[in-house]
This record gives sequence, C-alpha cells and structure tokens, in this order.
Amino acid sequence: MVKRANGVKGRRKGLNKHQRAAFREGEERIGREEIRALLQLSESKDPADRLQAASLLCPCHVRKRIEEVWAALYRMLEDGDVKVRRAAWHTLEDGGKPDDPALDEIIERTLECDSDKQVLGFARQFFQGREQRKQIEFAAAAISDYAERGKCDFCGESNARVKKDFTTEFEGRFALVCEPCDQVA
Repeated sequence: MVKRANGVKGRRKGLNKHQRAAFREGEERIGREEIRALLQLSESKDPADRLQAASLLCPCHVRKRIEEVWAALYRMLEDGDVKVRRAAWHTLEDGGKPDDPALDEIIERTLECDSDKQVLGFARQFFQGREQRKQIEFAAAAISDYAERGKCDFCGESNARVKKDFTTEFEGRFALVCEPCDQVA
C-alpha cells in the first residue's frame, strides 16, 4: 500500500508481488557514503566497530557486488575477535558467493586453526558444499557426448553411440551422428 498525498492508502498499480516487496520496509539499503564509513570501521582497532561493519556489509544492505566490501568481509572472516568472525561468516551465509575461489584458503585456514564451534560449523558447511559441487562437476565431466544409442543418420550404423547434431535436420528432427562421422565432418 502507498500513502497518497491525501492520506488515503492505495495499491501500487502495475507491479507484481516481487516488485512490490522491493518497496516494502525491511532491510535498510546502505549508500556509498555509508559503505565507505563501514569499510573504515572494518579496519578499526575496536572489535565493536568491526562487528557492526561485519553485520551491515551484507548483500541485503549493500545490494551490489563491490570488491572492497567483499575484501573487507573476507578479512573479517579471520578476525581476532570471535564475535566479528561469527558475524562475518553469518553475513557470508546470508548472501555471499560461496563458490568464490578467494574463500578456498580462508576455509582451509579456518578449519585448521579456529577453535570456535560456530565458526567451524560455518566453515564446514561451506567446505561440504564445495566438495559436493566438485563431485557433481567430476561426474558431469565423465559423461560422454555420445551417451545415447541409436542409428547414425550419416553412415547408417545402428545401435551406435550417437549425439544430436543441432546443425542438421532430418524429417523435422535433429540428425543423430556417431563419433567417427562427427570427426569427418
């Protein structure tokens, strides 16, 4: 609902529920000046300042990918204060990029050196997700391009391993080509 000048509430016309949700009150957006201030707080000697920066430098507040923000967040993942580390890991869990390669070394160091159960739980969660992704990518790489069996439309060999040739059509369907015929073409 939108308050009009006359004080009457009305509905935003022409917006779907997701677009209307963007206008609802909720997470406060952080402007560029505030981002600069939070980046300075992330380097403060006071743990309370760093804790505030770690909790406010999340994607729901910043709303775009700014490399300096992510560098500060990654630095706070290994902060000396446990509360700052917890807040930084929680922020990363809420809306970070878990497959960012910059996290690999941080996760390994955290699993080796950190003693806080909550921080270790976050690190294990990210580590397990990465391992699952590697296994899926490995399994996907093992699948041959010629996984189907059928008759090659070029040489006529039946029960051959074939793949669809999306550049050639036969009778309203894509052609099936075996590996030897595909190598010749």
